[in-house]
Amino acid sequence: MDKTKLVSGIFFQLTPKKEAFEGRSGKWWFALLILVGLALAFIAGLILVAVGSNSGMGLQVVTGTFIIGFLVLGGRAGSRYVVEQGVVTKKRAFAWFIGFCLITTIAVSVASFVFLPASAFDLWFVLVTGGFTLGVMVIVLYDFYPVLRERGNPGLAVTAGILLVLSIVYMTFIAYWIVPHDPFTLDVGRPLAPPSSSLPFGTTSLGQDLFSRTIAGGAIMLQVAVVSVIVCFFIGVPAGLGAAYRGGMVDRVVSLLMDSIFAFPGLVLAIAIAAMLGPGIINMAISIAVVYVPSYYRVIRSQVLSIKELPYVEAAVVMGARDWEILFRYVLPNALPSAVVILSINFADAILTAAGLTFVGLGFPIDVADWGYDLTAGWGVLVIGKWWLMTFPGIMIVLLALGFTLAGEGLSEILTPKLRE
Repeated sequence: MDKTKLVSGIFFQLTPKKEAFEGRSGKWWFALLILVGLALAFIAGLILVAVGSNSGMGLQVVTGTFIIGFLVLGGRAGSRYVVEQGVVTKKRAFAWFIGFCLITTIAVSVASFVFLPASAFDLWFVLVTGGFTLGVMVIVLYDFYPVLRERGNPGLAVTAGILLVLSIVYMTFIAYWIVPHDPFTLDVGRPLAPPSSSLPFGTTSLGQDLFSRTIAGGAIMLQVAVVSVIVCFFIGVPAGLGAAYRGGMVDRVVSLLMDSIFAFPGLVLAIAIAAMLGPGIINMAISIAVVYVPSYYRVIRSQVLSIKELPYVEAAVVMGARDWEILFRYVLPNALPSAVVILSINFADAILTAAGLTFVGLGFPIDVADWGYDLTAGWGVLVIGKWWLMTFPGIMIVLLALGFTLAGEGLSEILTPKLRE
């Protein structure tokens, strides 16, 4: 075995080298302590909450997801090791890793149906999604060490943002198995009761446990954000790519349409569309997507206008390459990094816009656990000193938006040469 290392991560090595930690600045060590401390606090908090879960299986679910997560990490470490040893190529090692993940998924499915047939699908879903989300979190720590060494603060920002987002995603996946009370049950405690040892976040105006609603309330925000970003990406990117490359009347017409949409204040336009479409995840996502499609279009269009004048594109045209070959082989790969940066920042914008739509009464009813709804309900009782109903959902919205913003800003500096310099 090579003596250099077997497994390496951001802050750990199984066979550590002394020089890996020499010359580190005070900010690096401070970031190390903060990230490790938050990770340990997050794990300890999940275990404490899971012990007293309403489902009675919270601890088993958390343990199962951790086992799956570290199995995924082991598969990734093994595939990376065989590549470093020259046993197989990267493509074949990646194929083996995907096969290992599929075998793990099948094994979890069989175990779920054998040990808990009454809730087999629900248990399988939470173990697989939660376990693989946790596995991705650990792989981020495992694979991003070279990025941090080369990129410094931008790499740290990307890593911190991704870990923060994935932590909230993981908590959302396992929420209904670990919450101490059903988020929808009324009269769990006295209405608008302040935080206490039995109810850490207090209760809502209907006596619902705000702590349980806060843990489970991220599902709506994440679904709306994911759907809206997907719609934005698959409309804005092809429109900018095709219009800028074709030019002429097509470019002028599409640009005029996008500029007309962009001229409206974003939140006002989203409110108008959401009011016409009505409540629902898809309708809210569409109303948000319409607002942010021009952002993708303008970024991609400006990139394509520059790229299509470069010598290698002109050479492809002279050699007789067809338009679709030039677009997808030469232009799109060079324009896509800018779209990825916009995508990550757009997640934060979509979350804040979704909260704004709920705040003005265009969100979801009380029978849905939603941070935006609790934030809106908390605004009405803030004047009488009931601060907790607005504070805790608001903190979660800020943390989720902050995670996407950190990832987006860090990616912008890493992928943009001028900013990197």
